[in-house]
Amino acid sequence: MLFVVALGLFHISCTTLAADHPAASQAQENSLAAIQKSGVLRAGVAINAPWVFRDSSGQWSGLEIDLLRQLAQDMNWKLEFVPTTWEHAIDDLRAHRFDLLSSGLSITPQRALLLKFSHPYGDYALGMVVNRQAIGMDDATKLQSGSSHTIGVLSGTVTAATTKDYFGQSKIVEVQDEAQAIKDLRNGKLDGFMAEEPVPTALAKTYANQLRTLDVQTYGRTAHGFAVRRSDDDLLDVINAWLIYQQASGWIRSREDFWIHHAVWVQLMQ
Repeated sequence: MLFVVALGLFHISCTTLAADHPAASQAQENSLAAIQKSGVLRAGVAINAPWVFRDSSGQWSGLEIDLLRQLAQDMNWKLEFVPTTWEHAIDDLRAHRFDLLSSGLSITPQRALLLKFSHPYGDYALGMVVNRQAIGMDDATKLQSGSSHTIGVLSGTVTAATTKDYFGQSKIVEVQDEAQAIKDLRNGKLDGFMAEEPVPTALAKTYANQLRTLDVQTYGRTAHGFAVRRSDDDLLDVINAWLIYQQASGWIRSREDFWIHHAVWVQLMQ
């Protein structure tokens, strides 16, 4: 399979490219020292299932949520989830509204101008799931060559940029609510939904009578990691050491197997 790393950014406001928020200048100690002192790790979370989402009971769930909880437990920290959005996540991190950004975030060199990434814990191919009735027997090549459809994609992601590049003749709808997008796909308001695997495969498996996948894996593949402010080398060292430790133990692989290779999370979103 052709390996292509797709590049992209969150939506970045003009203030993002300027200096960090004034709150940063008030910090008298680095983030790791502050976390050690307070005993609390504040994690910014933007919804991106199955890495980060709220389950049917309203609780935070997903692969990265499991990783964060284990990290906090291993370091004897309490964990505080701070909701953010894909549109504002980088600004919020730089403004010290939380210590670490967790959202199934794809690592790109453009984003690295604004923050620092941890080591990747996994990489994922792009995929597309479509409404069987709307798309019929069309394949990805037919869609790319001019067949016009309405395709949803999570706003501000690497996947959104790639979708526009390959399916620009279709109507691209950037969505904020992934759960609603799945409902819209099933009821025909969206013809297709572009996302990183395992999302397309899991949806097609769960709703096999309504949905199917199209093969678009050659369009891109992304690596995921956590992000911290560019000044937080000490905190990043701890996160990277923890990732190495838990990857060697096999624990991260076991959680990835649960979330990535099974479709149970689709029902948890309901």
